[in-house]
Amino acid sequence: MQLRCTYCQTMFAIGRDEKLVALQAMSTENLLHYDAYCPKCRRANRIDRKRMELSFPVWQKAYKELVKQSMDAERSQSKEAKQIVTKTSKTMEDNKAKPTKAKKSAEVKKKTSSAETKKVPGTKVKPASGTGKKRTIERKKKATTLVQKK
Repeated sequence: MQLRCTYCQTMFAIGRDEKLVALQAMSTENLLHYDAYCPKCRRANRIDRKRMELSFPVWQKAYKELVKQSMDAERSQSKEAKQIVTKTSKTMEDNKAKPTKAKKSAEVKKKTSSAETKKVPGTKVKPASGTGKKRTIERKKKATTLVQKK
């Protein structure tokens, strides 16, 4: 349905779905007009109920079909969701029962990496100058003490 804004004279269209929703809202709330908003100036344009019904004469039948389609879509989505949940729960149970090779190799790597980083008594590892967490903390402390002294 082509409309012209009464304020800025811009032409704009209302789609089939919007007309269907508008007609249903007008019939449930017992309204006499629908406010279509202009995309340019965003002001409401009044459209009479009779004019809307003339542009969409069998809107009640179309609304019933739309409701039926949405109910079918919801049912199919809920069935799919249930299937996905059951599949994921089965795979999770299978994964818990049998550890995969990747998990085994990761566990072996963790064990070996912790063995390599063990400290040997009597030796100290010094971080490179200007790097490391301790070094940055010491610099921040010095900077705050210098600022406080001034």
